Amino acid sequence: MKKTPDAIHETLRANSHPFPQADARPKKAQKHRYERRKIRELMRLGELFDPEPA
Repeated sequence: MKKTPDAIHETLRANSHPFPQADARPKKAQKHRYERRKIRELMRLGELFDPEPA
């Protein structure tokens, strides 16, 4: 099935998601994921630099 250039441009310009169900879902909070990564990295660094009791 061939598509005309106008149909392709209209598809690219459309703001809606190609799957309507995906628009209805809430967006995942990326911020919390990166905050957890930062905290884990700080904990690892703390373990490396803390002198262990002998």
